[in-house]
Amino acid sequence: MQIKNDVSESDALTISKSASALGVHEFSLFSRIQAGYITAARLWSGEMAVPISELERLSKLSIYSLAVPPDKPETAWSDARLGIKEESGGLMRAGERQKFSVPGGNFGRFTDSEMKGYRAAFSVIANEFQSLGELRKQLEKPAAVVPSPEKEICTSQLGVWQVRSTLLNLGQSTILLCQKQNDFAVIERFRDNVPYAKANGIAEILLERNDPRELAAAFNENAKHTLEFMASNEVATAQRVIWGQFHDRPARLVAAISERCRLAVSDEETISQTQSVGHSNSNKQGQNRGMSI
Repeated sequence: MQIKNDVSESDALTISKSASALGVHEFSLFSRIQAGYITAARLWSGEMAVPISELERLSKLSIYSLAVPPDKPETAWSDARLGIKEESGGLMRAGERQKFSVPGGNFGRFTDSEMKGYRAAFSVIANEFQSLGELRKQLEKPAAVVPSPEKEICTSQLGVWQVRSTLLNLGQSTILLCQKQNDFAVIERFRDNVPYAKANGIAEILLERNDPRELAAAFNENAKHTLEFMASNEVATAQRVIWGQFHDRPARLVAAISERCRLAVSDEETISQTQSVGHSNSNKQGQNRGMSI
């Protein structure tokens, strides 16, 4: 992974803007940054960005020819969608009652002032946070049971590959398990008309192996690391928003968002949900037995 720390904000675009300008999903950029194929920059806030020179290399276009999206307007998300719960009672802190709780770790309750920061920060990353969970759920499904509408991939650079299954659907692209004779590859298939595909081809090989199961497992493991990378970047984005609202930089608030993002892409969340379902089923069985007596 190659990261520059001396790049100014005027000379780089955030991952979100970079992905939009290139016509790809953020996952595609993060995975290539991890693999060392794209040189990234780290902004003062800790957020990842792509230098403009690198965007021009990837698109083979001037930055002025790319459709760079404007800053996103702030979207007001309801407390219910953000997972915020207001409870009665609560101790006082700095003249305010601590009456709000949020998902994630056990960080206690928060005051109304703290929740204003939480709402502002999480609203900025809410869509990306939701996407993290959806991608994780896709990775938990066995590749063999996800058929692909495409039968084959044929390009002048890669030749002809038969599509066996879909590993990940990113919307802007699809990551597929493919076969050519006795060789297997994970190939990302992009939309034909996006800048990245026009400059680099509609498909790229991400991994190759002789064993399809080993290949799918290797991709899955790499993808989980990419989701963790993405989650840490969302924390940095939220942290920037919080720092803009509080002079004392409340560590507990940042820690709560960080833990929630970590759980969204970790196996702990899956284990927790499984145990919850198992506990619920156990209770139902007990109730059924009680009804039958």
